[in-house]
Amino acid sequence: MLILVAGITGFVGVPCARAALARGHKVRGLARDANRLPGDVHDQLEGFETLSGIYDIDAMDRAVNGVDAIICSFAGLPEIFMESQLLLLRAAERAGVKVRPIYMFTGAIADYYFFKGPSDWDAETKTFSFHGPSTLPTRYTTAEDIGNYALEAVTAPEAAKGGYIFVQSFEASPEDIVKTYNATKEGGVRARLNCLGTLADAKAKLDNGRATYGKKEWYKYIWYCYQYHIPSRSWDYEPVDVARFSTVKQSSLEQFFRQHPAI
Repeated sequence: MLILVAGITGFVGVPCARAALARGHKVRGLARDANRLPGDVHDQLEGFETLSGIYDIDAMDRAVNGVDAIICSFAGLPEIFMESQLLLLRAAERAGVKVRPIYMFTGAIADYYFFKGPSDWDAETKTFSFHGPSTLPTRYTTAEDIGNYALEAVTAPEAAKGGYIFVQSFEASPEDIVKTYNATKEGGVRARLNCLGTLADAKAKLDNGRATYGKKEWYKYIWYCYQYHIPSRSWDYEPVDVARFSTVKQSSLEQFFRQHPAI
């Protein structure tokens, strides 16, 4: 298959591309700058289309031409969710791409928490911050596992029907995270917990942020949305497709830490 990875240079796009290449598929990329790609991915691409911006319809039309499937790993911004993804979908429809939309639910992306979420993980002090009981588990999926699950989903015999996919790598509470992290460091660097309040406190901070800043400045309070809803399980799901895609070997929390010693 020829698979387009939209947002290929991102921390989810790269694992998706690697998963496709590892399975013998051809990969085309769509993003702003091909130079951001690691060499092992860049050198194997069938092609790359450069986006001048999030509304670059011409680049999207070129990118989807002749592909068999599309994996969208654009950045998680409102204007991209509401507009760029729809523009890409329309481009795919014009090009006659057979696969209908498949929406994947992954829980928290582990790589984001520990590499791009300074409010969650302080890389300098090795501190994990949270609201609520330290024993409440969160569903996590690693970026590598997301790539593998995405490939299984778009290449499955029933992929053309579209639908919803529910997966995870592991569940872990704040206590699990610190305990496992410290175990992998074998007496070296030690992590610690930083409880910022109860779930009710997180909800109060979220409500205050919404009242103070409004929707245009969502980024000033969105973290409290995650801090409240994820441990509250109000967004919860059952990872029923883990069994369906049993060829994907789920990463464990320990494996994740060992694979990323820089954390």
